Amino acid sequence: MSPRLLRRLGVLGLTVLVFVAVLGLGVVPFRDWLDQRETLTGLREQVADIERQNHDYELRADALNTDEEIERRARAEYNLVRPDEEAYAVLPPPDESVAVPGIWPFRG
Repeated sequence: MSPRLLRRLGVLGLTVLVFVAVLGLGVVPFRDWLDQRETLTGLREQVADIERQNHDYELRADALNTDEEIERRARAEYNLVRPDEEAYAVLPPPDESVAVPGIWPFRG
């Protein structure tokens, strides 16, 4: 083999080696970076949803600490009344009609 051919093979081998190194060191980390960026976007959306829920819960907790809300819930859930009020329980009408037999004293 001539020295010129050996030099060309060496340059070609070095070029292939540099190309493989660029692919290994550049493309794979870049793909990982894109995957991490996508994951980060999803996590940021989750954090935003959780912060929104926390804000809603804080507003709800603040509303539960008002006198009006406490009174409303005491009346609705526990049937409590003020000392000067009277409580009445009204039963709902029966669901089914009662079958009346056709004998005396029920016959018209």
